Amino acid sequence: MAAPAPTATAPDERAMRANIQRFHVFQFFIHFQLWLPIWAVYLLDERGLSLFLLGAFDAPFWILWILLEVPTGAVADRWGRKVSLLYGAAVYASAVVVFGLAGNLAVLLGSYIIFAVAFTLFSGADAAFVYDSLRARGREGDYQRIWGRMEGVSYAGGILGLLLGAPLAEFTTLSVPIVASGALGGVALLIAFTFREPPRQYLGERQQAYLDGVKEAFGIAFRQPAVRAMLLLSAAVMGVGTSVVFLEQPFLRGHGVPVGFFGLIIAPGQLLAIAAAVLSYRVTRALGLSRMVLLMPLPVLITAAGMGVIDHVAAFAFYPITTAGLALIFPLISDYLNRRIPSSHRATVLSIHQMIFSVIIAVVEVLVLWVGDEFGLPMAYRVAGVVMVALAAPLFVIWLRAHRREVLPPIEMLEDAPDGSAEAVAAAPPPS
Repeated sequence: MAAPAPTATAPDERAMRANIQRFHVFQFFIHFQLWLPIWAVYLLDERGLSLFLLGAFDAPFWILWILLEVPTGAVADRWGRKVSLLYGAAVYASAVVVFGLAGNLAVLLGSYIIFAVAFTLFSGADAAFVYDSLRARGREGDYQRIWGRMEGVSYAGGILGLLLGAPLAEFTTLSVPIVASGALGGVALLIAFTFREPPRQYLGERQQAYLDGVKEAFGIAFRQPAVRAMLLLSAAVMGVGTSVVFLEQPFLRGHGVPVGFFGLIIAPGQLLAIAAAVLSYRVTRALGLSRMVLLMPLPVLITAAGMGVIDHVAAFAFYPITTAGLALIFPLISDYLNRRIPSSHRATVLSIHQMIFSVIIAVVEVLVLWVGDEFGLPMAYRVAGVVMVALAAPLFVIWLRAHRREVLPPIEMLEDAPDGSAEAVAAAPPPS
């Protein structure tokens, strides 16, 4: 069956190609942030938080992220990916400035709330924007390769922020690179104005009311066993892995490393992550999907075990393993889910994935930071490793069983289903 045409006027080929090119630049400036190498030290030293309070202070952020994730994802499906990205960039730039200028804990907490709104507006909308821009040109098969390249650009921006932000903080104050990052977010906002909204409805689809769209997205996410299992498994790996990464700066600070060197020490892992993200689709082809999913938790486990046993600054060499591992799996996960989600609900379902991730990290981050405060960082890493095994092992078995039973209809069959309904997707006959 040929891919269905959009119900609206056929998209301008050049505009859709320009979307992909400009989104690379957008991603670069969103991640080119000078506060990246010093944010935890800023909170610990300048704002007087303990490790436990660092985690506890994040709790309202994660709770709000959980509550807003699906509603803001539905905004992208109902009113447009461009709209969501525009609002996200504007709110993000504001949040960074408030974070750097916060004169008391109440204002600092307010900045966390603004950050949560910004990140939820980005998540789901970004991947949906790229996938649908590719699909409008009949190029959705290139998504994993393109998204891997996008991730590489993001890490490149992060590396530049690491290399410039840490010495800037060393020679000025910890708040200067944070406030300066607001202007970089403003550049991303200007780029977002140039985007062209890709088509979101195809033949057989209609625009649903906001709440109906949210309800339908949950049905799509949780009534397909393989999708449900992948949502849980990948969110668990990413959640525990991110919690381990949060310990980077406290680890370096605890071993007496000057703040000005943080960027230089963290940057090699980011460079490795660029290579991993760009090569993700090639590695997936070489190893196969099941092996890649089986190996997803391994980088986090290696880092947690190494850091939990060796309490020396040299143990930081384990960190690039997790950084590269997470970069390797991001494009795979995004591609796996996108191929199973109708366009009309793509951003909302991807936001459900982010919501699950936020629930996991909200618990695991507070746990490992509390353990680090009470029993030392090596014990915190060991706890993270135990949590990783406890979550990933059963979820992988569940996913593998569901994936082997899965009969995936062609994407056009998903789009032909009335409203992209989960019932129609689940009942679709196997492709001939």
